Amino acid sequence: MPDVLMLLLESVVPMLLTGVGGLCGWLLKSHRKEEARDQAMETGLRTLLRAELLEIHAKYVPLGYIPVAVMDEADRVYRAYHSLGGNGTGTKLYEELKALPTVD
Repeated sequence: MPDVLMLLLESVVPMLLTGVGGLCGWLLKSHRKEEARDQAMETGLRTLLRAELLEIHAKYVPLGYIPVAVMDEADRVYRAYHSLGGNGTGTKLYEELKALPTVD
């Protein structure tokens, strides 16, 4: 009986290890693919939020004032943009919007 057990172990253990290794490889590949997709979504969303800041800036800076409701929207857009890692140009646009007088 010990020979049968040893034979079983010698054949089953390598199959199990191969299966576990394959599963780990598949999980890692799946994780990397999901991570790349998440990064693309984050970049796309950050780009759209920056475009919204640009649009608000282009409309209201030349006017020299900004409605309170639009400034509230700009605040929400900028907070989301910044939390996604946006800075630089978006921050400059937002600061210029904040400097405008608000009107009801």
